[in-house]
Amino acid sequence: MDRKKVGIIGFGRTGEGLFSFLLDDPGVSDIMIFDDKNIDRERLPSGYANMGVELLSGEEGIKKLSESDLVIFSPGVNGRDERFLPLRESGVKIISEMEFASSLIDSEIIAVTGTNGKSTTVSLIHHILDRSGIDSHLTGNIGVPLISEVKNIDRESVIVLEVSSFQLEEIEDFKPGITMILNVTPDHLDRYPTLFEYREAKLNILKNLSENDPVILNYDDPFLRKTFYGQDKFNFRKIWFSVEESGFDEGGWITDNKAILRINGKEQKVSLDGNPLIGSHNLENILASFLAVSLTGLSADNLTEALKSFSGLPHRMEVCGEKKGVRFINDSKATNVEATLKSITGIEDDIALILGGKDKGGDFSVLKEHLNKKIKKIILIGESAATIAAGINSEKTFFTRANTLDEALRKGYEVLAGSGGTVLLAPGCASFDMFKNYEERGDVFKNDVQQFIDEG
Repeated sequence: MDRKKVGIIGFGRTGEGLFSFLLDDPGVSDIMIFDDKNIDRERLPSGYANMGVELLSGEEGIKKLSESDLVIFSPGVNGRDERFLPLRESGVKIISEMEFASSLIDSEIIAVTGTNGKSTTVSLIHHILDRSGIDSHLTGNIGVPLISEVKNIDRESVIVLEVSSFQLEEIEDFKPGITMILNVTPDHLDRYPTLFEYREAKLNILKNLSENDPVILNYDDPFLRKTFYGQDKFNFRKIWFSVEESGFDEGGWITDNKAILRINGKEQKVSLDGNPLIGSHNLENILASFLAVSLTGLSADNLTEALKSFSGLPHRMEVCGEKKGVRFINDSKATNVEATLKSITGIEDDIALILGGKDKGGDFSVLKEHLNKKIKKIILIGESAATIAAGINSEKTFFTRANTLDEALRKGYEVLAGSGGTVLLAPGCASFDMFKNYEERGDVFKNDVQQFIDEG
């Protein structure tokens, strides 16, 4: 058997997982690793050069990759960049890590994509399955690459896979057993030239589905409803969920604080008493999760108690303290405008909103209707502050600037002190102008809140 030369593009968490797997693959003779940053050689095994491992960068590195039999992209690298055009023209086979990893397993895959809510939804699905005694593996965009779990998965396992648009760009045969699209709203327009291209990347998840393959879809998302509802040209099995409508032939909705699930002609009612998740958008995530696990055969008895014991995820509508009637909520994961909007609508009282960071091309004008209703003040942070203010185009009295999160939360508190309300960190932007990632941004906010409360 001929041994293959394999190229890896991008050496972050996914690239490292790929490298570790390929290094133990007897069918691989040589591994080429391409990255724009200098690769820390201490992360590689000693004597790596004698093991057929080569480190590449720059234009010459891309040319060298064309000698591979297979090139695997990490999702963090933009394969659409024109610098990779010579590589594509060379005819070398190019796929994504998710395509490669999924081809190595023969287990049920529940794949969840969407602009917002993916991480909460896959975590809740995983939690329900785990509480029900089912061997479940939570992987993908949530932080553990699928390739890193391949060796731990057997045929009886269920893989719960968070899928980003980036991961869907280079798929060929990837086909989940259960597919879910939570929503498709503008995001990552710093990577995609148009909203159409971003949408097309998301819908790539449907590429290989056959008749009657189940797809869980959000009726409340205008794009998904317009594209798929009542459209006979799509032969996959459409299962709808909604917090606004009800009565689907197959799907889920909410009545009297109960989730109504109708699958295969059978209807189940699941109490939402004790639901720990804040906001109507989380009701969408709950419905979608319940439908997914119902398709695996779980009954309502498994769902209510599992939901009660689900603690949610850090940095997603996370209550992190209260001081004299003013509550502080960390939603640092709200990295696009639609996520910020959902955060706002999930709060009943007055809001001082901390907004800003690294702009991703979002339209912040949609927030204008909430000014002087829910939103009493916007505290702007980060490099996008001026762009956001111009986009909302409202009275300057609604805005103030802050150089740090500590300064921002204190200014928010001053606005609400006496009357009460919520200081909400829902930035609507990426974090990379001030922080390593959204997690670090959220952690800093939580620490600053705690120090502020401790001051008395």
